[in-house]
Order: sequence, then structure tokens, then C-alpha cells
Amino acid sequence: MSGLFVLALLGVIWGFVRQARVMMAAHAIAVPAGTVEGAAATLTLAPGVHIVSASTDAGKLVLHVQTPTGSEVEIIDLATGKPTGRIKTSPP
Repeated sequence: MSGLFVLALLGVIWGFVRQARVMMAAHAIAVPAGTVEGAAATLTLAPGVHIVSASTDAGKLVLHVQTPTGSEVEIIDLATGKPTGRIKTSPP
């Protein structure tokens, strides 16, 4: 009887390990590399561009970005993840 109990316990442990491997493999396929899981939008910056500041207001993400040609303010709607506006300034 104790032998059956040990076999059942080993089977349960094996099942947990197997299911964990299956779920990890499915997760690695579902989420492409370089993306944030659950992100509403992704923003790809050009080379030489960096974010100076970021803030949120009224459901919008406001990014102040410094580019080699000047500064930009980009406005992104947080509900849809789509850009709603861009303001460019040129260097003095």
C-alpha cells in the first residue's frame, strides 16, 4: 500500500514538472523577444534619440524626446496605444 502511495506522489510531481515545462514553452512562443507582456503599445526610437521625460495626464502619455535634429513632444493615447500628436522643435 505504501508503495502505491509513493508511486502516486511521484506521478503528481512529474505531472507538475511536465505542465510547468509546457506552459513555459508556450509563453516563450507567445511573447516575442524585446516586447513587454501586456503593453498597450510599443514605441521604437530611432538611433540617437532618447527620452528626456515622460508623464501621464487625462489618459495620455506625454513623452519629451531629444533627437539629433531637435526636441519633440509625442502624445500617445493610453486606451488605444496609438499616437495622437507630435510637436517638433528645431534647435536654436
